[in-house]
Amino acid sequence: MKTFRQNLLLLLAAAALSSCTEGNLSRLHNVRTGAIGIGPSGEFPHGHAQSNARPGSAEELRVHAAVQRGVERALDDSRAFNYAPFSSMKQVPSHLNPFNERSEVKKFAAANRLGAVVRVWVTPNFHRQSVSVGFLAHVRSGKAVASDLATAPGPVPLLKDPTARASLPTWEKTAYEATKKALAKVRG
Repeated sequence: MKTFRQNLLLLLAAAALSSCTEGNLSRLHNVRTGAIGIGPSGEFPHGHAQSNARPGSAEELRVHAAVQRGVERALDDSRAFNYAPFSSMKQVPSHLNPFNERSEVKKFAAANRLGAVVRVWVTPNFHRQSVSVGFLAHVRSGKAVASDLATAPGPVPLLKDPTARASLPTWEKTAYEATKKALAKVRG
């Protein structure tokens, strides 16, 4: 059961995302952009996806790593900005919430010489074998300029064992497609 504080943070994050969905990424063309975070979040409205593997197991972590690779590939392929790989980012904050996000974005952008920062929530759904992606793009000052959400459906037919090593390329491809859909909605 979620606490009042968790519910409040969920509502604030959803409000922040919905408040700037009209934005677009056109002002970030050729701007060096890095990700302040890419990954699953139990604190985001979609919650934690369930699988047959126990949460945090090696199998689930492999799927999350494949999903992250797909997201990064889509960010790198985007014409909206000049993407700097997450692995080259330094001083990544350990915790972001609606109260500290703007100041953390400013510090992160300065430490990594970025003109823009994107935060990506990605949630694999093991039951449907789909991937949901949400992102929030900020300019260097911390002001949010664009956000959107998208989901890419899983393979047909569904994978027999979605956490098997053989399924990782499918997860990566699905995450790539979901990220491209979300970016396309805001001209990215």
